[in-house]
Amino acid sequence: MAVPEAQILYSPSPDDDLQLVAIDVGNYAAVVKLKVAESQESFVANNAVSIVQGHYHPGAWFRAAYLNGEAIGFVMLFDPRGVDPVGDDPGETGWEDGLVIWRLMIGREHQGQGLGRRLMEKVIALARTNGFERLYLTFVDAEGGPEPFYLQCGFARTGRVIDGEVEAVLELA
Repeated sequence: MAVPEAQILYSPSPDDDLQLVAIDVGNYAAVVKLKVAESQESFVANNAVSIVQGHYHPGAWFRAAYLNGEAIGFVMLFDPRGVDPVGDDPGETGWEDGLVIWRLMIGREHQGQGLGRRLMEKVIALARTNGFERLYLTFVDAEGGPEPFYLQCGFARTGRVIDGEVEAVLELA
């Protein structure tokens, strides 16, 4: 039995061409088909694994990113409020005061168009709207990794390493 999804409030603007869409029987195949560039494969889990994790981890909230009706990316967040962590979810890392970006990706054919930045801006706005003071994430610290992107988005290293990945935080207050 799937666990309840996190209680993240999201009200898309009908005028926004970039939407976060619930994943269901009608669109999961399009989301699973999205792949990052080959050079990025070691930095993010594939979407099929993420969707399964999202269904079985309390506090997970995941959506497909759609641009003008086409699946172009994926985001999975972890809301630690009121959650007893299970398995390999990010709940045991001391992030009780913030929302966690568990996964974020843009499909390779849609990269280089500023869509990753737009998706991150949407996630940041979502965190603020839902009353979070901080937005956390971790990343693999390796050449070609996502750190430059995260730094451009305003994240800063905290000095912690969690499960071999570098922790970064964005202060939202």
